[in-house]
Amino acid sequence: MSGLLLAGAWLLAPFLPWRRAARLVRRAWERVAERRRLAHGRPLEQIARDARRLSVWYRTCPRGQSFAKYEAHRRAYDDVLAEACDALGIDHLLGVLEPGGELDIERARVEGRLESAGLVLGLPL
Repeated sequence: MSGLLLAGAWLLAPFLPWRRAARLVRRAWERVAERRRLAHGRPLEQIARDARRLSVWYRTCPRGQSFAKYEAHRRAYDDVLAEACDALGIDHLLGVLEPGGELDIERARVEGRLESAGLVLGLPL
């Protein structure tokens, strides 16, 4: 499909004013680049940065913080860990288990697997 867009843009270019043709080709190229980026997901460096940031939010629960805010941080942290696992091909159950002890154990297992795979999460020792 993306090749067809580019080919069509190049075929129409001689019949259109050059600025309009350039804009058409540029738009087609941007669509192709966006589809490729979405197909491969976010860069691993960005995922790791988000995981480190969310880990701090999840692990440091200030006194008086509402449960809804704590739960939002936990879910966001679990989501980014799951995204990292998917990017590295590591099996996980983060989206399947209910909150509780089993999920905490799975989160610790996943953090260990990601650390051993080379993803620096900056976890406390």
